[in-house]
This record gives sequence, C-alpha cells and structure tokens, in this order.
Amino acid sequence: MHVIIIGSGPAGVSAALYARRGGADVTVITKGTGGLAAAEWVENYYGFAEPISGAELEQRGIAGAKRLGVR
Repeated sequence: MHVIIIGSGPAGVSAALYARRGGADVTVITKGTGGLAAAEWVENYYGFAEPISGAELEQRGIAGAKRLGVR
C-alpha cells in the first residue's frame, strides 16, 4: 500500500510515521515549512519534557520520518 500525505506539519509527520510503521510506503507532499516552525516555544508536545522551538520540533519529526524511509 502507498500512502500520500499532504502537509508536513505535526499531524502530517505523525501520520507518516504511523503509516510507515504499519508497513505502508509513504510520501509526504508539502509546500515547505509549516506554521508551527515559526513558534518560538512549544510545550508538552511529542513527549518532550522541556519546551522546544517550533523549528526544532519540525526538524526532529521530519528526521524521524526519514529514518523510517518516508519520502
């Protein structure tokens, strides 16, 4: 099965991770950086105990998806 996800924000990256873990081939289509990347701080998200910048959160999510083979 091939899954195509539109958007690389938190919901899109999370969907890509879970779809890939479930065995699907996954492609994420995006215009670029999502709005969350502009956030100075994001608290209590993805299980991070300390606040994290929106840009770092986005980078970590995308890096995790790429490690699993998401395109």
